[in-house]
Amino acid sequence: MTDSATAADTATAQAYAAGGRPAPVIETRGLTKRFRGGRLAVDGLDLTVPGGSVFGFLGPNGSGKTTTIRMLMGLIDPTSGTARVLGRPMPQASRTVLPQVGALIEGPALYGYLSGRDNLLRFDRADPTADPRTRAARVAHALERVGLAAASAKRTKAYSLGMKQRLGLATALLRPRRLLVLDEPTNGLD
Repeated sequence: MTDSATAADTATAQAYAAGGRPAPVIETRGLTKRFRGGRLAVDGLDLTVPGGSVFGFLGPNGSGKTTTIRMLMGLIDPTSGTARVLGRPMPQASRTVLPQVGALIEGPALYGYLSGRDNLLRFDRADPTADPRTRAARVAHALERVGLAAASAKRTKAYSLGMKQRLGLATALLRPRRLLVLDEPTNGLD
């Protein structure tokens, strides 16, 4: 994270603290996404999610929940409007914001030929902020948290849908993050 990003986050946090409210971790103003052919997926969403809160989107299939999350994470660009995550504009600040976010969006992307443990080790190695000296302990703890320690040596292509989903949750929980974003986290769970 850059010094200017840290200063901006600190200034925002101080301003909200003065008013007695936690700084927002997510803010949108007029956030809109229109796909090819003119199909409107998200229409002028104004949203503020304060830090420390639990927030969820509820709605039928096709109502724009995942599209909104994908815009917030900088995976797709909005047609119009703005999104800020951890006080920074998205998708412009993706490189500074995403290392501070644990996310599971539209199910986990796993390497089927690798074990559950090896998948987590691979994801952890890809994180430039992860301390390699504590990697094995971090992975073991994440597997324990989601109830997959006993199945950690099994290749993920043999995992059930629920086991794959739990491994995706373990990936999002590998390290403490300022923000946790989960898209349909209970999909396939017993």
